[in-house]
Amino acid sequence: MRAYLRFELRRLVRDPRLMFLSILGPVATYLIFSEWSAGDRLEGLAAPAAVMIGLAGYGAVAGVLTVGSAVSQERASGWLHQLRTTPLPTGHVVAAKALVGSLTAIPPVIAVGVAAALQHHVGLSAGRWVALLLLMWIGTAPFALLGLAIGYGLSPQMAVPATFLIFLALSALGGLLAPAAYFPEGLRSLAHALPTYRYAELGWRSAAGHPPTASGLAVLVAWTAAFALVAGWAYRRSTARR
Repeated sequence: MRAYLRFELRRLVRDPRLMFLSILGPVATYLIFSEWSAGDRLEGLAAPAAVMIGLAGYGAVAGVLTVGSAVSQERASGWLHQLRTTPLPTGHVVAAKALVGSLTAIPPVIAVGVAAALQHHVGLSAGRWVALLLLMWIGTAPFALLGLAIGYGLSPQMAVPATFLIFLALSALGGLLAPAAYFPEGLRSLAHALPTYRYAELGWRSAAGHPPTASGLAVLVAWTAAFALVAGWAYRRSTARR
């Protein structure tokens, strides 16, 4: 397990292209559309800080989900059938891949945080910055597993557009691109049931100095468990003998 984890980490470091767009997109969006007054309040925070966390989450989810596209390429090349010959159980392969994929969430969060500090002088204590980064890394677990489910289950031709459409829907409806406070009542209720909103909520509450809510954690755990089951099933199906 540890050897496979080191192998996947080396592959990620050798090919950092997956992270570039997930960094540039949210940083550029924050810098261009950053006309918020510090007196405005969103999600219990000053608007610049709340939008910073939403866009950091947008970049983090984008980076993590994109790993699924690389997995679909591996599947098409026959790499997964090579893994079948190893003694690694399904759970270990999926867990290692999800853990490595979740690391792509860290650079976007740092980059958008730096942009917010420079553009709007968003200031948090050192402890809150660290807690924010850790929670927004750990909180990507459901998205890493969703990306793997797509990559293991679909061909490269289908995985890329499916990933994009799912990411766009989750980001827009989950309040990462536009604050959910501006949504109609029905869409706000939907947002609260989505993993993207609850993921950003981890960051909002952390920045405000509050612990995560029980309902938010329950939603994230439920989505994580569901995506883990689908990713494991898709992996076993993709490596089955034919």
